[in-house]
Amino acid sequence: MQEVPSAVSFKELSIHLNAASLGSSSSEDGADDEAMSFDWAERVSSLLEEVEKSASIAAEAKTVDQVMALGAFRTHLMLSLQAIKAADL
Repeated sequence: MQEVPSAVSFKELSIHLNAASLGSSSSEDGADDEAMSFDWAERVSSLLEEVEKSASIAAEAKTVDQVMALGAFRTHLMLSLQAIKAADL
């Protein structure tokens, strides 16, 4: 059994995901496999937009800690988007 690493870089994860999508030659439903899109910048941007749109609704009837956690999540999304753009992925 392979040992599970304690950390994986974003670049290594992308390589593994691409290898996994290329390695699957048959689909479960019999249809042709479509190449999966790993446009991380687009995915993170859309998630960030969704969080920003629903932030006021999500904050209603929440504790201060829960609202701070949502803010921290938003900050992590923004930082990851900046990292993706800096890495030119």
